[in-house]
Amino acid sequence: MTAEYIITFDNTSSAIKAEQYLLAARLRVGVMPLPSQVRAGCGICLRLPEEQIGAALEVLCGNSIADNGVYVRTAAGNTYVYGAVDDRSDLWNGN
Repeated sequence: MTAEYIITFDNTSSAIKAEQYLLAARLRVGVMPLPSQVRAGCGICLRLPEEQIGAALEVLCGNSIADNGVYVRTAAGNTYVYGAVDDRSDLWNGN
């Protein structure tokens, strides 16, 4: 299984606006509760497939939506593990 990414936000209003922009850009985005392992942002986050995270960050930046954090989500047995993405340069290049 390929990795997925989640984007966190400071408040629910920003998360909802972000979802609207990403859906308008025809990206596959899902809203989910903030995982207990992630201690950032409001109570919801957006989940995107690995191949769309770069485009999503560009859409959010272009619409002045500030994210609070980006995390990679990988399956580990019957659960998920989340890791903070501090260096986003590879994501912006579409890698």
